Amino acid sequence: MANSLVTPTWYTKEVARILVNNLKFAANVNRSYDDAYVQAGAKVGYTVNARLPQRFTVTEGQALQTQGINDQYTPITLTHQKNVAYSWSTASMTQEIEMVRERYVKPAATALANVIDYDGLNTVYTDVYQSVGTPGTTPSSNLTYLQAGAKLTNSAVPSDGRVAVLDPTSMVTLANANLTLFNPSAQISEQYREGQFASRALGVSEWYEDANVAKFTTGSYTTSTPLINGASQTGSSLVTDGWASSAATLNKGDIFTIAGVFAVNPVSYASTGALQQFVVTATTTSSGVNMATLPISPAIVTSGQLQTVTASPADNAAITVVGAGASTMTATVTSQSLLYHPDAFALVMADLHRPQSGAEATVVRSKELGVSIRMVQQYQIGTDSEPTRLDVLYGWATLRPTLAVRVQG
Repeated sequence: MANSLVTPTWYTKEVARILVNNLKFAANVNRSYDDAYVQAGAKVGYTVNARLPQRFTVTEGQALQTQGINDQYTPITLTHQKNVAYSWSTASMTQEIEMVRERYVKPAATALANVIDYDGLNTVYTDVYQSVGTPGTTPSSNLTYLQAGAKLTNSAVPSDGRVAVLDPTSMVTLANANLTLFNPSAQISEQYREGQFASRALGVSEWYEDANVAKFTTGSYTTSTPLINGASQTGSSLVTDGWASSAATLNKGDIFTIAGVFAVNPVSYASTGALQQFVVTATTTSSGVNMATLPISPAIVTSGQLQTVTASPADNAAITVVGAGASTMTATVTSQSLLYHPDAFALVMADLHRPQSGAEATVVRSKELGVSIRMVQQYQIGTDSEPTRLDVLYGWATLRPTLAVRVQG
């Protein structure tokens, strides 16, 4: 091919194409909100609100019983502007297209794809309150993943389109136990995107291995008997006691259950028979034997369209933290693999401002690929080189945490 074909537009399009092919987690989440950010010169901090589906209860009889409209919104903010920058000589820019692709395009695209996936996996997991497995112990049987699927089914998550993103150790452990099950012999391997390990198995449509899966460190406490302090509590906070005096910490992302407080199916509103799991939404430390008021998700709602549990906790109801022993908890580092429906999370990308003078700027936005990249170059006469930067602007959000389960490992 002629060297003249290596243009900024070609280069940026190639980066976009290769970036998309290298995405794993980011390629399997909701991307329908990108259009809300289509504007020239979007900036870090710009926010739109994603409206969540309504939840209705069913009534019986001929009488009309209208229900209120409960609009729920989740903010999605452009929080990250990431770039790859380098300077190359005009001589380097005259190389054949294939050499440019290998030496510059692929490394730049791979780096950007990696950081987008990393930010997503390390951002959203702390919003997810459903969990299976034991912190610090890699799941070694199919049962753990089947239990995760059961939690999704009890949460009215569609059975089609479920995705699993596992850390490498969890993936190889699972694969070793299912060498035949995970063999896609009926399909050509080239049909699988990089990182996709197998086709539909264990009720999951697509499996991915991703080294960017988050590592979480649990909280810790010495001898404690954590209890609910006060009956009939509702909402997004809990008053508790029974903790080790000034020696207990629950980290953002720690998960716990409360005796007698069961989860409900969000469609039928019937008890699932399993205790509702709650996640701590901000790191909290004990003061004396009392824990500072625990911020939690989901909110405790005992009736109506937004009901989450069968009942509010009783006074002195026992609290059990995931990863805790009989009365103590040691800080444990644990992988946070995810089994989820794509509508649980959202990634949005927006066009960055195109400089009008002093540099050559190219912006490539593909709705089909779901990516927007800006490339800016500026010639330096003193060195006969062109400093170049490739930028992406994006944000992550958890839309519906009930559509996801954390797999502790």
